[in-house]
Amino acid sequence: MIRLDIWLTLPTGERLRAGELACTDADGQGRYTSAFRYTADYLADPRAFPLDPAGLPLTPGEFQCNRLEAPLMVLEDALPDDWGRRLLIQRHGLPRSQQAEPFLLRALAGQGLGALAFLAPGATPRPQDDSAPLLDLETLVEAARRLEQDGEVELTHRLLLAAGSSPGGARPKALVRDEHGHWIAKFSSRRDAVDMVGLEAASLELAHLAGLEVPEFRLENLAGGRRALLVKRFDLALQGGRRHMLSLRALLQAGGYYVLRYADLITALRRHGAQPEIDVPRLYRQMVFNALLGNTDDHLKNFWMLGGPDGHTLSPAFDLLPDVGGRREHVLIFDLSPSPPGPDGLAALGRKWGVSGAAGICGEVAAGVARFGEIAGQYAVPSEDVARFARDIDRRLTRHS
Repeated sequence: MIRLDIWLTLPTGERLRAGELACTDADGQGRYTSAFRYTADYLADPRAFPLDPAGLPLTPGEFQCNRLEAPLMVLEDALPDDWGRRLLIQRHGLPRSQQAEPFLLRALAGQGLGALAFLAPGATPRPQDDSAPLLDLETLVEAARRLEQDGEVELTHRLLLAAGSSPGGARPKALVRDEHGHWIAKFSSRRDAVDMVGLEAASLELAHLAGLEVPEFRLENLAGGRRALLVKRFDLALQGGRRHMLSLRALLQAGGYYVLRYADLITALRRHGAQPEIDVPRLYRQMVFNALLGNTDDHLKNFWMLGGPDGHTLSPAFDLLPDVGGRREHVLIFDLSPSPPGPDGLAALGRKWGVSGAAGICGEVAAGVARFGEIAGQYAVPSEDVARFARDIDRRLTRHS
């Protein structure tokens, strides 16, 4: 049995002991059961808000599940992606028997993204910043290369490659800081067949031009012609605290293989969001952008809500790329098909779903995405990569409904 106190950092920086988690020991197949409950003090606190408004309403009693499945997916949200989990295991020397999610949460403590910290009963969180100085970026890139190549890195480098990672994906990355704030640094991978770093930077710029809200970002040039993409963290509040992070996967309780539509996300925003009149058009705009750019990796952990005492709102868009895998089909279904319609069909879907100004949104996004070749060139994406994805984007822009 493993027990953990769950602490929540508010946007103001205040910390509340929000709940208690208990998990049984895993059996030979890695199966275990979990139980969570809010603390009485948290339920009585006027600043309290549900960690998941759909699955974990502010009520007394236990919420139970197998592993960290629904309704406790929001706790699994706190863990880093595959890259970060790999580092977490190495950093703490966790044996195979202690690599299940509860042990990873205990090892993570409060070092990851978001507002949750997982501590031994009776322990109290303390301010801790495990991000690396931006001056160490060259060292971080080399450590990431060594980890990909050899499977491990030296202890000093392991400490630099902080366990906390981005909400989605399994690419090399680290948390860094400079005088301008805290960033997620994304590196190229030895498995890359295209310039992923340059393409993601260009995609973020296109999204901004298309009217999407995106985090601040910039490219850093490194030795040997390499580059790193720095993306500003959006879980850090201006008041010095944290914003709670909740994936749409957790909100929709979508475990395992799921078949869901963008309309399901819009319904969830209208039901559980604090500002659906703002966030529904924002999500629809992101859907149109994904369709026209070819961002087929539109799974539910690439959509997040940011929570606080005033409720949950849609996060900025992130992890945007054209169809680098040549999949053509999207993870999320647009209406009845995972293949998106053209701009006219997307506008019709918006009208069907009650999105005000859907045709205008589609026109604005199409105008932004049409500048792919120009913007990708500005970010020094190789011309062969630009030509490859420009053909697919042109096909999507000109597709008839």
